[in-house]
Amino acid sequence: MSRQSIRNVLRASGNALHGDVAAARLRTPPSLSPFSPIACSYSSTSSLSSTSSVTARTRRSTTPSSTLSRALAAHLLPSSCQGHVRLLSSTAPRSADAINFTPTSDSQLDTLLEEVHRKIILPSYLNFESRRKIYNNDYKERLRTNPITIDIGGEEHRFSYVNPMEELPNARVMVHRSIGLMKTPADFENLPRLLEGLQRAGRHLRPDDYARMARLAGERGSIYTIIECARSVRRTGFHLDQSEVVSEILFHLEMKAVESNWDEAQTRQALAWSEQVLDLLHDENHGRRSQTETAGSIGAAMLGSTAAVATRPPPPQLTIPLSRDPQLLASRLHLAAVVADKFAEGVDTDGKVSRYATELVQLWPAGGKGLRSLHPAEAYQNRRGEMYYLKDPNKFLGIASPLLYGLETAIRVLGGSQGDSAALVGELQSRRDALNAEVQTAVSLVPGRRGSAIYSKYYGEK
Repeated sequence: MSRQSIRNVLRASGNALHGDVAAARLRTPPSLSPFSPIACSYSSTSSLSSTSSVTARTRRSTTPSSTLSRALAAHLLPSSCQGHVRLLSSTAPRSADAINFTPTSDSQLDTLLEEVHRKIILPSYLNFESRRKIYNNDYKERLRTNPITIDIGGEEHRFSYVNPMEELPNARVMVHRSIGLMKTPADFENLPRLLEGLQRAGRHLRPDDYARMARLAGERGSIYTIIECARSVRRTGFHLDQSEVVSEILFHLEMKAVESNWDEAQTRQALAWSEQVLDLLHDENHGRRSQTETAGSIGAAMLGSTAAVATRPPPPQLTIPLSRDPQLLASRLHLAAVVADKFAEGVDTDGKVSRYATELVQLWPAGGKGLRSLHPAEAYQNRRGEMYYLKDPNKFLGIASPLLYGLETAIRVLGGSQGDSAALVGELQSRRDALNAEVQTAVSLVPGRRGSAIYSKYYGEK
């Protein structure tokens, strides 16, 4: 990473970073994490512990490289290190306090996780002054002979000088590579720990990174790990705040049911998990965030990029809460309707189909509006819009086909009812017709692609 690139990134994203760190402090009480250390014991026999020495040394340092190293180091200090860490006796380590990874099925993945642990996570246990020193070129020689030593979970770790411009790995790149190598459920058990470590170290990801995590975990049979990450949002930072992230999770729950050939236990479990996901959207840590909060996290994620952050107009802001978004609610209705249709002789015995359908039609506008008309058009057309992911007909077909099948199944389950339920069926039919028109258009545009394959799971070859 060049010095000029770092200067550009720091200059452009500084305000956003400060805002995001402040928000993180409010959202992430350290005491809530069973992994995060409540304290560390420090030891050093050198003069590095002298505050007056630090002050004098800082005043004498005027070289550009030293100034730049200090500026970057300040941004690399996580909120958990913005102050003094309470000292523990070295005879009382707590192993539960340390974030550690478990062995995986891939040696390359083990190596990546070890690098993240050593270069990103472990330094976050240092207090402010110690962390500042290891990133400051002024202390390079001193740390070579007298490294800072701390005890973390009963294990001693030594820290020497780290060149922040050359030796610190890009957190997003490391996450992408690590997730790409995770194959088994045991591999994915390391994901919450990875996210917690990044959260502790003050490293930020972008919204599309979380959608990618959900997609890969779902494809590899580990979607519940993603739900657990969201449930532990205060530790992991995995916010359900974007349509694509939540949609990916719900889609893979639908696939869990259909790919089991509608096994009753698997289908009921998929429904229960989808209800959990939608319940999470009511939590204050989830749901759509303001443009200021979103810009803050994206700006923080840009730290370490080689390109300067350009000033651009904000993307279109959606006003419908995710907990009331018809696209997401339709996924829950889909699974509830299948449970009633296949395992309750087509009868809505628990009333879920009627209840979920009523909520859906109240929020899904009538008048022939399909899935791509639920939000302002700009949200689907603007590359930075939250719903832009549905512009791709292949992606749209994969997301919409299960929802269409769900509407049709709900209509079948409620079709023999009278009175209010009969009116509800009519309302569902109008939404089904609008969605079907969109789906059939997409089918004609993407023959032989993934979206068509998903459509075929429900409707057979076309």
